[in-house]
Amino acid sequence: MSATVSSTAVSSAVAEFALRMGDNCLILGHRNSEWCGHAPALEEDIALANIALDLIGQTQLWLGLGCEAEGKGRTADEIAFLRDVSGYRNLLLVEQPNG
Repeated sequence: MSATVSSTAVSSAVAEFALRMGDNCLILGHRNSEWCGHAPALEEDIALANIALDLIGQTQLWLGLGCEAEGKGRTADEIAFLRDVSGYRNLLLVEQPNG
């Protein structure tokens, strides 16, 4: 059995990993943003909003890396917003409702 792995297999695995991480950050960022305006103090509210924004920023990074590895010429915005629900690859844990 050969120990070599083709570069397309590696690119495919990297793209899949990056897309999964990007989807996790996207959904979790949106879930965290739902808490905006519900914190008992202004400082906590601003902190939660900033964490949500950081996660959305990480989404751009991960999906951008996934696009490059995938090599289909799509952008991070196309992947984030122009997919059906079945196209997302996030963990179900990040979809759980807040409360």
